Amino acid sequence: MSYRETSLWNELNELRCLLALKKLEQLGFPRGKQSELSREISQKSGLEVGNVIAKICNYKSVAGINNTSNASINTKQLYTRYEGKSISELESLITNLE
Repeated sequence: MSYRETSLWNELNELRCLLALKKLEQLGFPRGKQSELSREISQKSGLEVGNVIAKICNYKSVAGINNTSNASINTKQLYTRYEGKSISELESLITNLE
């Protein structure tokens, strides 16, 4: 994967957003939960909350939950690579990258 050097996006932050999607799916997409998870990711990553929300929406799109979006190649590749992982497996991956 390649990310711009000036960007805070990287595999760790992408995985955090994919984990948020998995959690939202498991919970049945409760109202307000995406914003809550996005704020948590924002605090850990330094990314703007709005950018995190948009990334989670891109993952929803790639997963076929939302309409198509302008998801990045990195998002599509990460989804393909990790879509079969459980929440606990993703949490372990993230912990190892932190």
